[in-house]
Amino acid sequence: MDAQQVEALITVLLDRGADIGARDDAAMDLYVTDDEQARQALLAVAINPETPGIVQASAGESLGQIAARTGRVLPDKERTRLTPAASCEYEVVQPGRVERTSTSAADINNGG
Repeated sequence: MDAQQVEALITVLLDRGADIGARDDAAMDLYVTDDEQARQALLAVAINPETPGIVQASAGESLGQIAARTGRVLPDKERTRLTPAASCEYEVVQPGRVERTSTSAADINNGG
């Protein structure tokens, strides 16, 4: 993924007026980059209680995937600020595991 693609995904992710599905897709797609701006954007939506839950969850999962791939886990001061949906998805990712988890954010948000 090139820098232009990352920038476009970040723009969609942070756009509160964008379609929720597009924001969720952006959050999921950003897990493949090690770009610090992408990580900060994912964190921003993952800690914001006003972000739709499905987007929070996808951001949390992507942050977990980045941590698993790079070894850069969130420090406690960031991890403890994650919303419950983001925290749940972040914690489900096991170290060294790079593929997306099978638990969908929609299932978590619907209590399943």
